[in-house]
Amino acid sequence: MKRVGDAAAGFSVVFDPEAGAVKVRGWGFWSAVTSSSFATSVSDVCKENPRGSALFIDMNDLKPLREEGQQAFGTLVRLLRGLGVSKTTVTTTSHLTKLQLLRLVADQGMKDSVQFTTASSEKGVVTEQTQGERTNR
Repeated sequence: MKRVGDAAAGFSVVFDPEAGAVKVRGWGFWSAVTSSSFATSVSDVCKENPRGSALFIDMNDLKPLREEGQQAFGTLVRLLRGLGVSKTTVTTTSHLTKLQLLRLVADQGMKDSVQFTTASSEKGVVTEQTQGERTNR
């Protein structure tokens, strides 16, 4: 597992062989230093693992991104076509962060290639919303 940052702000990226997926988790309010290694760290793990792997990006604990963070996420999205990722899913709980990330995906022309979900907890049941649908998990 690659981890950048500290307990307050950062990200981790790891390949989960059981899921056949690269899993990314971001949290906190990223500094310029943390942001600068995001795209490279994630793309390196994607390249090191089987083509066709899924990419799951958990941004539930990520605060809205500054300019450096937005550039880093945009760079990763731009690289997706060449990484051989089969499916990319981004999960967020913050509406502001989700709007930022949606805009960055659209700016890179990848709106149809990246799925966004919103995880929330209602009465102890974790639900997932995707494009207006709700599924109990």
